Amino acid sequence: MFLAGSLLLSAGIKAQSSPENRTLFHLHWTKAETLGDQLPFSLHVYLTEDSLHGRPFRAAYIQADPMDLKLDYTISLGAGLTPQAFYDKDSSQPYVLINGSWDDPDTHQSQELAIRGGKLLAYNQTAIHIPSDSTGIYRYVTPSAIGVTGGRLLDVGWVFTDSSRDYPLLMLKGPSNPKHSYGKKTNPSILDIHPLNTNGELGAKTMDWHMEVALGGGPTLVKRGQVYVSSHEELRLNGQETQLTARTAMGCTRDNKLIILVIEDGHPESSGATLLEAALILKDLGCWEALNMSGGPSTVLLINGKPLIRPADRAGSPPLLGSVFMIKSQQ
Repeated sequence: MFLAGSLLLSAGIKAQSSPENRTLFHLHWTKAETLGDQLPFSLHVYLTEDSLHGRPFRAAYIQADPMDLKLDYTISLGAGLTPQAFYDKDSSQPYVLINGSWDDPDTHQSQELAIRGGKLLAYNQTAIHIPSDSTGIYRYVTPSAIGVTGGRLLDVGWVFTDSSRDYPLLMLKGPSNPKHSYGKKTNPSILDIHPLNTNGELGAKTMDWHMEVALGGGPTLVKRGQVYVSSHEELRLNGQETQLTARTAMGCTRDNKLIILVIEDGHPESSGATLLEAALILKDLGCWEALNMSGGPSTVLLINGKPLIRPADRAGSPPLLGSVFMIKSQQ
C-alpha cells in the first residue's frame, strides 16, 4: 500500500551516479543462523561487518512479513526508559525492539507521531522555530512516518497531525514546503501547509491516514524505489546529511515486506553512516519507500532482549527513549 507513491517530486537530495555510490553495494550480508531457532519463520536477521568506503562498518537488517498473523507489530510509549526497561515491562518478550523517538528531558513525551490500536497517541512536531531567525516565525513541516494498516499493509508518507484531529492526514502532493509554509502559530492547521509542488496554493491535498500502528521519523530516504532525502523539506537533519553517526531506518518493499536497518557507531568496529549512505543501502535492500528514524545515541536493536546493535554512546550509558517499535508474538 503506497498511498503517496504517485508523487512527482522535484526537490530533495538525490543520489548521483558517482564511483563512491557505485561501489557502495559490495556489502556482504550474512544471515544470523544462530538466531534462526529463536525467531519465527517470517523474521530474518542479517549482519555485515564489511568496510564502507574504507571505514569500519557494522550493521544489521531485519526482513519481516506483516502477513504472518502470528506476529504483532506495535509500539510502546514511556517516560525516559532505557531499551532494556521497555523490553522488561512487556510480558510477551518481544522478538525485535528498536528505538522509536527520543525522550524530551523537559516534557518526557515522545517527539514523534505514535499510533497504536488505531489511536493517535503522540503528535508530530509541525511548527519548527529556526534559532537564527529573530522574527518569531515558525516553519511548518510534515514529517515522515511509517504505518501498518488493519489489513497489515505497509505505508510510508509525509503526514500532518494536530490536536483537533483523531487521525493524521497524508500529504498527496509532496511534503510541506517550509519556504512557503510559515507563520506565528505554534499549532498550525492544514490550511497553513503549502505542499512542495503547488507553488503556494492555499492548503494541501490530503487523505485520511488510518493506520493500526504507526511511528513518526524523518526525513524520507527512499521514495518510489529511488533515493530521495527530504531533509530540507522536513527540516530534519538539514545540513547534517553527511554526518557519520549511528542510524535506524525503516522501509517497505513493493511486495509488502518490512525492512529495518540499524547501523552501529561509537565502537571500533563501526563508524556509522551518512544519511545518503543509509538511503543507498535501503534502496539496495529492495525498499520502495523508506525513512530515517531517531538515531544517533538513541540507536539500538534488541533481538530477544539482547543487544545485536549496541547503543552509540561512547560512555556506555543506555539511551533514554520516548517510544520503541516492537515485533512480538500475537497474544
